[in-house]
Amino acid sequence: MKKKVTFKQILAVIGLLLIVGMYVVSIVFACMAKPGAEGMFMASIVATVIVPIVLYIFIALDKWAKKNAPEGISYKEMRAYNKRIKNGEDPQKVAKEIEEKYGIEEEE
Repeated sequence: MKKKVTFKQILAVIGLLLIVGMYVVSIVFACMAKPGAEGMFMASIVATVIVPIVLYIFIALDKWAKKNAPEGISYKEMRAYNKRIKNGEDPQKVAKEIEEKYGIEEEE
């Protein structure tokens, strides 16, 4: 069975690659004797602090958005219903199924 990759896992891998990259870049810039190497080194050090903070904010916002999502039909289910309609299924039949499943009444 194929394991589902989550948003958090993707962000974690991106963050890990960025942080490891920043450490490598920091060491390279620290060893360089060119003008401007000090500024690049400091920018790299700052980025090693900023990247995890930004990733934490993204993950917290994702958790907050999922917690405050509206009740009822999920986006995944809605996409499945839309796909069925796109594949030629009767839209009235799909709408009736949604109404029955979620108790949605037609507005007048």
